[in-house]
Amino acid sequence: MGDILDVITTRKSIRRYTTEPVPNDMILKVLEAGRWAPSGENYQPWRLIVVKDQKKKDTIARLSKIGTGSRATAWYSMGQMQERFEGIKDPEEKARVIRFMVSGEVSEFPSKAPVVIVVAGDLSESVDVPYDLSACLENMFLEAHSLGLGACWIHGPAGNIRHAIELKKLLGIPTGMGQYKVLAVMSVGWPLEQRRHPRPKKPLEEIVFWEEFGRKEPS
Repeated sequence: MGDILDVITTRKSIRRYTTEPVPNDMILKVLEAGRWAPSGENYQPWRLIVVKDQKKKDTIARLSKIGTGSRATAWYSMGQMQERFEGIKDPEEKARVIRFMVSGEVSEFPSKAPVVIVVAGDLSESVDVPYDLSACLENMFLEAHSLGLGACWIHGPAGNIRHAIELKKLLGIPTGMGQYKVLAVMSVGWPLEQRRHPRPKKPLEEIVFWEEFGRKEPS
């Protein structure tokens, strides 16, 4: 059996795709990977809606833009956005990047993805819905990458109740507050961009402790 770490460390969130369609058999393999995710008490509360219709994808992209723009505006108001991009020395380039984030345009790409998968969870089945759905999403991301596809997690539409309800109505998901939770939108397609510079990760020595918090020496 191959080392799954190779798949994990080479995966990247892809936001730009070619226009080539993704065959249904590949989509089904991605969905199958999600189906095998771990689940609290094995309730498997995930419900996965595959969207190819362009008008629906355009609406999902609009809601994604609004949701992300709201979050980014809050980050900017707290100074976090400026801090995040302080490494950009060109003031015009920095302003362009911040506008791109605050406007929400950074999350408009679902409209140009061949496939969008909306991930929702049945709240009547489990109290672990956010955790189970996150595991399901990770499985699908890794399977997509292993098949040569690109994918990206978009949280935007799920962050606001009104937007989430609009998304539910668009896809026929029951809108009762205690029925279904929309956690994320996953775009899928053939990458138009490749991983050039993996984003740095914190070293193990910084995040791992042995036996108790703060102890860095292995037992």
